[in-house]
Amino acid sequence: MKFYKNAKVVFPDSIRDLVVATDEGKIIDITEHFEERPEDEVIDCKGLYLAPGFVDVHVHGGGNKSAMSENPDDIVAMAEAHLKYGTTSIVPTTLAAPVEQLKWVVNSIKTASEKSKKANILGVHLEGPYISMQYKGAQSPENILNPTTNPPEELFEVWDKILMMGAAPECDGVLDLGDKLRSRGIVPSVAHSAASFEQVEEAVKHGFADVTHIYNACSSCFKTGLFRNAGVVEAGLYMDALTVQTIADLRHLPQGLLKLIYKCKGDDGMYLITDGLEFAASDIKENTVYTQENGIKVIYEDRVMKLADGSALAGSVATLSDCVRNMYKCIGVPLYSAVKMASLTPATVVGYGDRKGKIQKGYDADLILFDDEINVVNS
Repeated sequence: MKFYKNAKVVFPDSIRDLVVATDEGKIIDITEHFEERPEDEVIDCKGLYLAPGFVDVHVHGGGNKSAMSENPDDIVAMAEAHLKYGTTSIVPTTLAAPVEQLKWVVNSIKTASEKSKKANILGVHLEGPYISMQYKGAQSPENILNPTTNPPEELFEVWDKILMMGAAPECDGVLDLGDKLRSRGIVPSVAHSAASFEQVEEAVKHGFADVTHIYNACSSCFKTGLFRNAGVVEAGLYMDALTVQTIADLRHLPQGLLKLIYKCKGDDGMYLITDGLEFAASDIKENTVYTQENGIKVIYEDRVMKLADGSALAGSVATLSDCVRNMYKCIGVPLYSAVKMASLTPATVVGYGDRKGKIQKGYDADLILFDDEINVVNS
């Protein structure tokens, strides 16, 4: 057995000084005292925080490797790059692409999940290709498709671990797509969408249960003629049926909006994502132009990736440890709540909340240690 002693153990609702025991990859006990045996491994945590590993369910790359790679070793390297910053479980996220291309990308991620020995690759998140041209963001316009003329069914046959698909419910055929996704246990997320509040309400009836990177690439309080309409943002904040993905890098969202989202949704309805590109969890230089796997040129400027023409943000270079730090240090939420939004809540959204994201007897022993500044020292 392995014992973690002298640790501040982070639970979903508190932090306590306890000892955690693990064996064969599982948490087997949480106690105040233990008797050490010669065959046991004892880790002195020296007062550091012992937390569940972070779970990133929306991440496009890391360590200079992309989730769109046809080489499974690149996907493994991407996961291990984020592991250094406390992300023990990852859901590689695709960009909009033709269905045929997505098929081999899904297969590549599947193979990577079998090869990965250090990080958990839980499944696939398909962001698009059924999204709004109006809110395409950094997605390539030629790859924005219609689910009626370009049906996704062949994708579902590649791997049964497609966990989430982002789509714009106002687009043709997407409500029917939501029904198909839910019937397969896939979470439909409102993504890159110009939908009105009422259209999101209808989407919820068709299985939509999540909003992709709220406030980014989606409608919010827009006008039709003289009159204002509520959009995706307002629906996400108001509806209990919707969880919301949040990029807490302080670039995609300012402190005021992060405070608002947290007040509206709490740590059960709000969760942290990186939306990290291949440049995340790596050394990059300001004012350098890069080219994404989809051919879109981006520039690293002001500590965030932008489209090279400066017209929109293109994705983050944050890690989940950065996002937890920002929520705790800058937004002022309790540390246990910030950790929950990066672990148990996202794990629950994609169907892993019964085994990952929490320090509890019987859960997977995906444990990390970090200091008061949320610097991960062991993962």
